[in-house]
Amino acid sequence: MYGNTQQLAEAFAEGVVDGGVSNVVIHNVSTTDASYILADIFKYKGIAIGSPTYMNEIYPNIESLLKKIEHRGIPNHIYACFGSRTWAGGSVKILHEFGQRMKWEIVSAPIDNLQGIKNSDYQAAYQQGLAMAKQLIAVR
Repeated sequence: MYGNTQQLAEAFAEGVVDGGVSNVVIHNVSTTDASYILADIFKYKGIAIGSPTYMNEIYPNIESLLKKIEHRGIPNHIYACFGSRTWAGGSVKILHEFGQRMKWEIVSAPIDNLQGIKNSDYQAAYQQGLAMAKQLIAVR
């Protein structure tokens, strides 16, 4: 919506690459059909999902994607989540609960960005990416 979640995704991906994982794909649910995203989820072991809070809920396209993932019962993934918000949160809690329902291995506490990316938010997303890389390398 404002680009904050995208910035978190980019910081996360940078951490993953710097952590030693070279094959990183970022999808934007507003411009990429869910079929391409689902194909990559089946293809790769790690998944990070980010979403802005939208009307105290999760962004509708992300909500639709989560339902598709859950319907398929995709098992055994390493998972991270993050989100951004202005005044009221909601997306990060929903994303975290989703990972728990899927029984995926959760990398770290979710990142909940408030009103624009600060250096501390960028660093948190980067560190979360490093942690994801470490876990992915451990299961190779």
